Amino acid sequence: MEALESRFVFVDTSIYQSKNFQFHQYSLGRFNELCSERAINLLMSPVVEQEVRSHLLAQGTEAARHVKEFKKTIKILRNLPDLEQYSIFSELSKETINELLTEKFDNFLDDAVSEIVPVEEASLEKIVNSYFNKVAPFSDKKKDEFPDAIILESLINWARKNQSKVYVLSTDGDMEKFCQNSDGWLTYVGDLDEFIERVLLTEDKLTDLSSFALEQYKELAKGIESHLEEQISLIEYSSVGYDVDDEVSEVHPSGLSIESVNVIKVDREYAEFALDLKFDVEAWYTFADYDRSIWDSEDKKYMFVAQSSRHVRNTVKCNAYVTIDFEDGLAANALLGDIEIEDSYIELDPNDGDELEFIEHDLFGN
Repeated sequence: MEALESRFVFVDTSIYQSKNFQFHQYSLGRFNELCSERAINLLMSPVVEQEVRSHLLAQGTEAARHVKEFKKTIKILRNLPDLEQYSIFSELSKETINELLTEKFDNFLDDAVSEIVPVEEASLEKIVNSYFNKVAPFSDKKKDEFPDAIILESLINWARKNQSKVYVLSTDGDMEKFCQNSDGWLTYVGDLDEFIERVLLTEDKLTDLSSFALEQYKELAKGIESHLEEQISLIEYSSVGYDVDDEVSEVHPSGLSIESVNVIKVDREYAEFALDLKFDVEAWYTFADYDRSIWDSEDKKYMFVAQSSRHVRNTVKCNAYVTIDFEDGLAANALLGDIEIEDSYIELDPNDGDELEFIEHDLFGN
């Protein structure tokens, strides 16, 4: 099962209805807990809030009517006050039922909702065009889907504005079609239980932050290596015991390998890594070759200093540091941060490398 790509989620009225509006029990109850824990951020539309309230009042009133009728059907049991079930004859008005149902929903809103998506986010012009062109959520069979159209248009505009994908939980096929044509901003999910499992999978991976961070590093490893290869070519290289007459030229670093990767700092949104690097550096070392130089014994100085060059390949080891950001603890949000090599200046020892070529320059430069 795929991990979350966003923590923002919208729940359509059809989902609440399919779960019998049990806001603090079973699936909706667990969903409520995840919202309270900020494992997910519930977006609420005023349209859905009013639809749910309307359903609760209608079904509460209907339930009160059935209770009253049922009491008439079983009135013979009034003769048995010792029965445990006798309490059913207590007064239960539709006002009481509706008040309790509404209170449950209000508590859910207080606990779970992260943000209200105002209907003003919807484009009326686009909704009208969709209506006349029978574009989802409108169709030949469903022409009066203006509430859903307002919800979906406001959601997609909110997603674009906040640059964040939104999961749309619904059992409505027309909402699914709309999400499929949303350029990836809205992701349709038709099963609340499946979505909860996806959230729990994501949270489970965050219980071991170091392992989670290393997973993100592996996903970005090619980009990290590419950046490091660029950076080793920008390092300033010189010779150990550098003399004014020495010169290092034609420097070519290559063969970069990352010997080890260690997590040195991590939380739910950020990780820092320490890397051990090894690579080769080929360079020409031009130096004053006093063994071939001409010495003036009377003036006690060299009349002419000969030059020689060595082509040497050195192996270099150094450290680098990498940071990766993963906003909201989501792998989908993983982005490379800083990549820095600890040393911007490295001294190379030509006597500690492999000599590839040696040239003795002409004494008089001819």
